[in-house]
Amino acid sequence: MKFEMKRKYVVILGILFLSIMATEAVGSEIEEIIVVGANETFGSSQPEYDNSVLEAVDVYSVFQPGGPGGFAGVSINGTDVKHTSVYRNGIPVNDPGGGWFDFGTELPTFQDFTIISGPNSVLFGSSAMAGTVLMEDTFSPHFFTKGGDNRYLLSGGNEYVQLAHYKGSNGSARTDNTEKDWFENTTLKTNYEFGDWKMISIYQDYSYDYDNCWFGIDGNDCVQQGEKVDMSIRNDWLTVGYGQNDVEHNTGWESKSKRYFVDVNDEIISGLIVGVQGHRQEYNDYWYQHYATYVNYSTENHSIGWRVEDDYHVLRYGYEKDQFRLSLGNSIRMPNLYERYGDDWVSPNLGLNAEKGQGLTLGYGFLSAFYYDFSESIDFDMVTYGYVNSGGYESKGIMFERHFLYDEGALHITSSYTDTDQIRAAKYETKLSWFSTIQGWDYLISYVGQYDRGNDFDGTPIDDVSTFDFNVGYYIRPGLRFAVEIRDILNREFEILPNYGAGGREINLTLHLSY
Repeated sequence: MKFEMKRKYVVILGILFLSIMATEAVGSEIEEIIVVGANETFGSSQPEYDNSVLEAVDVYSVFQPGGPGGFAGVSINGTDVKHTSVYRNGIPVNDPGGGWFDFGTELPTFQDFTIISGPNSVLFGSSAMAGTVLMEDTFSPHFFTKGGDNRYLLSGGNEYVQLAHYKGSNGSARTDNTEKDWFENTTLKTNYEFGDWKMISIYQDYSYDYDNCWFGIDGNDCVQQGEKVDMSIRNDWLTVGYGQNDVEHNTGWESKSKRYFVDVNDEIISGLIVGVQGHRQEYNDYWYQHYATYVNYSTENHSIGWRVEDDYHVLRYGYEKDQFRLSLGNSIRMPNLYERYGDDWVSPNLGLNAEKGQGLTLGYGFLSAFYYDFSESIDFDMVTYGYVNSGGYESKGIMFERHFLYDEGALHITSSYTDTDQIRAAKYETKLSWFSTIQGWDYLISYVGQYDRGNDFDGTPIDDVSTFDFNVGYYIRPGLRFAVEIRDILNREFEILPNYGAGGREINLTLHLSY
């Protein structure tokens, strides 16, 4: 399996050229999106504390069967991963073929993130049915390295360019197989600012191996290789984006997808934003493009929005005052191109309708209650061997999230109860983290517990999850930190899905230099 090396080097050289030009650029700030009435969670991802951005997005559940490199998606409040929209540097990055964003191929680079729960299709369009993850790549002068048994990570950069490389093995995705899988990724990020414009580019070259390939090839060993490019150019009224993801599999299966995105908006009077969006998606030989107009009016306490996308109308209302918040609205998810057109194994269905949903979230202080009702769900039909609009599902529950600050450190608690028709979703989930610093030493202890996870498709019970992680570091001098990270301290070796392990003790050593 080989990609066009010429094209690869042209992309790398082009991005590097832009990063060199950026040394004379003047910085600018992109206006932050505030969704009145929604529960918003802010944070950042740093490789010294997080193996990936997924661990920073720790308020909600992560669906990741298998080890590094394998698929990983974010599920908000017991919903399908396809019902979470993901934006990176101002552009949508859900894959045109699968409909989700795969966090599994992402390296632990520096990022800020915002999670907005509830239906947000007015501003963010298709797939923003249960919530939205906004990622913003950040840049700072640093050198970072992490290593453990059969794996290492290197990362370095400045305000304009960042280069990271990971290679290693974390055991086998299948618990009934002793052969170690491996994952390799090289990521190049650049930041180019000129006047009030900002351009961020990301290039990734990745590959991974996982055992027990269900395609039944020789050696039963699956290998997947891919190249990914994401670029955005924006100011306070225009966003233009491009994305590309080419994947090859040793079974002969290929996936080539592209995204083109334009958003033009203006605040015509105080609080009133009017915008137009165009979005073209391509998957192998198929394409689909659609347009949307939206209007959103916000005050300090109220927000009301309306969106028209194709023939679908979306409304949302939000209210917040003091510690009370309310978010109410409907939402849609357009069928992705794989669901529409299929492939050699899956039958096409050009008559698919968009999924529809309604959602309500109520909150006061650190408590939030949520309810979702989805209809015309797009599901796989074993009779036609294709995707059809079927029934739907409900998800409801309550979440507790709070930070406690002490002289000795900080404690973060998230606990939720979820009643959902979706499988593979924990009914009870608790996450705890404690961070403290003492005389140049810093400590991070975290716990994740997921209970009553039900059964898989075939009725096989899914394990509960209970794991502790520990990170201790020491500042040798200002800006130079050495640390030891121990994951799954108790070596629980839990399975995230039947026969797909995710636990097992792992020890890493890290060295981080910031300047």
